[in-house]
Amino acid sequence: MVIPLTALIRDGGSDKRMKGLTFSMPMTFALVFFLGYLGYRVFRHLHIPGGAITGSLVMVAAFSSQGVIWADLPSFISTALQVVVGIMIGCKFSKKKVPQLKLLIIPGLMVSAWMLCTGLLVGILLARITGLDLGTALYGAVPGGMAEMGLVALAYNLNVPVVSLYQFVRVIAVHLIVPPIALKYGHTKREEAVSKEIPVMDATEGKKEKDFGILVTLIIGGCGGFIAKHFGVPVGGMLGAMVVVGALRSIGVPLKELPTWVSVFAQVGLGGYLGTTFTPEIVATFQRMLLPTLVFSAAIVISGIILGFLVHRIFGWELSTALMACAAAGVTQMSAIALDMDADAVTVGLIQVIRLATIVLLMPSLIGHMIS
Repeated sequence: MVIPLTALIRDGGSDKRMKGLTFSMPMTFALVFFLGYLGYRVFRHLHIPGGAITGSLVMVAAFSSQGVIWADLPSFISTALQVVVGIMIGCKFSKKKVPQLKLLIIPGLMVSAWMLCTGLLVGILLARITGLDLGTALYGAVPGGMAEMGLVALAYNLNVPVVSLYQFVRVIAVHLIVPPIALKYGHTKREEAVSKEIPVMDATEGKKEKDFGILVTLIIGGCGGFIAKHFGVPVGGMLGAMVVVGALRSIGVPLKELPTWVSVFAQVGLGGYLGTTFTPEIVATFQRMLLPTLVFSAAIVISGIILGFLVHRIFGWELSTALMACAAAGVTQMSAIALDMDADAVTVGLIQVIRLATIVLLMPSLIGHMIS
């Protein structure tokens, strides 16, 4: 049953929080994007980098934490949003970048090993200091993705709210801390990135051709993304679209780039989608474990920043790109923020994919041996 907006006061007026407020599918979709866009505008006004994702995430999470019950959005919506980001990254490919891809293998493995070892070390310390069971602490500390870690923790009958809490706080911390550092010490300017929009064509025929070209790009990228998702590829929506569009662009197919507003729309949706996972249970857990949550989440974020500076020095990458690639957050989110900041989104996306795939493949067996 859907509760109307007027039914906010419960228990004789003693509880004025939004606990128990349930939204239908269309209302959930509309509100997530509305609140997300509002958060994006606030963060952009405050000149916070990556505001499309971070602002929408924080704004929707603020409502979710009050007990709002969102309808389960179909998985194809998240996949479609990932596809848009994947297309944007794929359009950054060119013939010149193809030989450079093999150079990402060693940095990718280095980042993966660093993140895995850091997560395991933090998890062990977390278990010893807080008294959490080792499995919960490890799955909460290892940066393998909120959804993935939550599902694995559920399968092993671990404390899912605690795992989700640590994963969520870490992601929020990365979004709030890493982009400003990259903006301050890197060589890109957000204003330049925002201003780089597709030139407007005056001729009606030219506009029709451009619109048709954009539609073709969306169809091709969508096919690649949804096929990859169907076969269970990690972050398949983004990765499939990125590979297909990037491959075609690399062999000279003139696929049209998407307008900037499409990327912003996708980022707002992704941030809002992530914000719906911030439940009151996570808030209650956070209140009980405030200090260890902040300390250990900060440790992982700082570790990623240190790694970013090392990668910058060792491999000579532009600093913004190195920091985004080494950030312990989601593949799609960091790739989208890299696009927003005009960093090398191709490198960021591929390194993040290598990290996620390595951790997801190795972590369950490693932790299984440690807790057995």
